[in-house]
Parts: sequence; C-alpha cells; structure tokens
Amino acid sequence: MFHLARTLRIIRLSVHHSPHKKLLLLLVLGTACTRHASLPRSSPHNVVSQLNDSTWFATGKAIRLIKPGQQPGSVFTLQVFTDLDFSGNSSVNRSPAITGCNGECVPTQSLSVYQIPLKKGRYTIARLHGQRVTDVERTNYRLLWNGSGLAKEYVNGKGRASWVRIARYDPESCTVEGQFSLDLNENLTIPNRLQNQLPPVARFRHGVFRVEVKDIRLKE
Repeated sequence: MFHLARTLRIIRLSVHHSPHKKLLLLLVLGTACTRHASLPRSSPHNVVSQLNDSTWFATGKAIRLIKPGQQPGSVFTLQVFTDLDFSGNSSVNRSPAITGCNGECVPTQSLSVYQIPLKKGRYTIARLHGQRVTDVERTNYRLLWNGSGLAKEYVNGKGRASWVRIARYDPESCTVEGQFSLDLNENLTIPNRLQNQLPPVARFRHGVFRVEVKDIRLKE
C-alpha cells in the first residue's frame, strides 16, 4: 500500500506540473504495475525521467568509441541532450521550439553516464566510476549556455544511491534500453557558475531510455 500511495502522489504531482503528463503517467503506472518500467513505443522521446519532481524528456545515444585497429568494446557512454529551459537561462541562441532535441536543437542541458556494460544487469554509478579510464569519465548533468557553454554542473557523489540498469540489448537493431536513478550534487568548483534557485542536488527518478548504439571510430 505504501508503494501504491507513493506512486499516486507522484502521478498527481506530475500531472499538475507537466505539459507531458500523459507520457509520465504511463511510465509511473508501468513502474507501479511491473517490476521494471520501459519506454512506451509511442514515445516521441527516447529518454524520459522525473527531475526533481518535474517531467524531463530528452534525446540520447549510446556511444562506443573505437580505437584504430580495434573492434567495438563491451561498454558505452549514455549521452543525452535536451532543449528544455532552466531557471536563469539568459542564452541568446535557443531552439525555435522545444522538442527535447528530437531533431535540430540548441541544447540547454546534457546528461552523460560513462562505462556502462552492454550486458543485462544493474550497475551502481560508484562501480562504473571505478572502471573509468580518465578522470573526466564521471557521470555528470550540465546546464548549458548557448548550446555548449557550461553554466552549472552536477556530478555523482560518493554514495551508492545512483544506478543504471540495462534491461535489453539488441545487436540486430543496435538498440539498448533500460532505466536509471541518479542523485547528483552541484559541483561547487566550477568558476563563474550560474547562481539560481535550483536545488543543490539533481534527482532523476523513474528514468527510462531506448537508444541507438552508435560506434565512433577514432583516427590515429
């Protein structure tokens, strides 16, 4: 009963605040009725979540970097962009219409999760960080000026609350799908970072994705 009551509370909150209430209703109801939620086939966006109790939708890809002379590896980076507005955004260059970057857009936000195995399972972000090759390969959520300038950044802390789950990988269609839940803390070391009313923690809940696996071959 507790889980059902919590689900209904989330639905009421999402419906009240979100213009994409129908999609989030389907996702949250799916979470309540099945063990793991999945993205509806009719969704116009391939990444959907709640971000601090508001609907968040975006477009993502699973990126595999291939070094010269090597075959595609078994891990990927989930790279996500959206053009949803944020408090304090003074960018001059903006998308003509908000689409969640489904097509041409000027990104306002990005989310990156590194070193995810292309294998069914649930992985904590702390575990993925332990496998990173460089220090920059850490989960981050960013607010962007004019499509690329860094306005604010949130990164994963030392806790084990954040995770990503791979539910299915189809090598024939080159798609991977799964879920994620993230608690990311504001990076206070960013110089001249945006000072706004956003909370110090970015909480992604009920995150689901179904994205294309894209291989990028690096040049020598």
